[in-house]
Amino acid sequence: MSDETKNELPAETEDIVDKVIDAATDVVLDQTIPAPIRKGFFAACQRLGTAMVEDFAGNFERRSTEKWAETNARVKIIEEAGDQIRKQIEVDPEFPQRASYTFAKQILREQLNREQVLGKTAALLKEKEYDDSADKQPDSEPETSISEDWFNIFEKEASQKSSNDMQLRFAQVLAGEIEKPGSHSIKAIKALGDMDQTIANLFQQLCSLCIVLEVPFQRHIFDIRVPTMGGNPGQNSLSKYGLSFDDLNKLHEYGFIISDYNSYMPYQMSIMKDNQAAIPFRYQGQHWALKASPERPETNEFRINGVKLSNVGQELFHIVDPIDTSQFTQDLQAFFEQQNLQMSPVIVVKKDGVFQ
Repeated sequence: MSDETKNELPAETEDIVDKVIDAATDVVLDQTIPAPIRKGFFAACQRLGTAMVEDFAGNFERRSTEKWAETNARVKIIEEAGDQIRKQIEVDPEFPQRASYTFAKQILREQLNREQVLGKTAALLKEKEYDDSADKQPDSEPETSISEDWFNIFEKEASQKSSNDMQLRFAQVLAGEIEKPGSHSIKAIKALGDMDQTIANLFQQLCSLCIVLEVPFQRHIFDIRVPTMGGNPGQNSLSKYGLSFDDLNKLHEYGFIISDYNSYMPYQMSIMKDNQAAIPFRYQGQHWALKASPERPETNEFRINGVKLSNVGQELFHIVDPIDTSQFTQDLQAFFEQQNLQMSPVIVVKKDGVFQ
């Protein structure tokens, strides 16, 4: 490998790789992290970090030399193939060399991208708090792991992402999959890989306006949607919040929302009875319940219409940081008040294994 090829990678490449190895080591050896999660992360390192985990007992010994040797071996093969081709056709002698350098740079860049995703995944897992139940596998449930097919697609898509923002998104997906294999479909990984900055911004805006009906803290989601508050998205009722009808069409083309932009879901379980709601909804990171006024008649059903996220949209919802939606919040509160309901913030806690 020539100095010219190395110099076209980030100057701090070796430091980046060393930091990734240190972060990965911390996760695998950290006894405060549940064993299934450490095992899942170790499997991800084996798959995405290749030689990174050649000796776990040795605390992930530095493997930069072997990685460069592996890359040099590939380049050697390419150069020899180039010599054979050049003998058969008339071509500039420097052309095969330039091609081999280009391919070598691609190999290194893709590996660096994958390892940076691993480093960010390690940081996410380290900063989380786990309870004792996360370390136990029910006897009735077989141990699950990330499938090879899933890793094939994830590895391919993650290797193409060089920006810090996109690497973090992929790290969030990988961390979620390690914690709960099967949380993210292959289709969701492909959709994330296809996402450009325009679509990423639209998806962030969409998620920031969503209300979420779910079992608290378990990602057991019943519904995620942007309430249209009596309006019709076809007449641009959401345009003043940054989601025009054309924007919704784009999000639908990418598979993030369903085709019916004004579907509905019953939300009566979020209405308080005896000062407690069966299932509060989440909005902007806060849990809310609906407090009925004396004027509201008791009914069996309360529907909320809106733009519903697809399965892919739901799977990727948690990787998005919400942005300010103060105007939408005010209008949402006013909409509920028209229904003789008041948004009331609630604190959800775990007591005796049950969320209340």
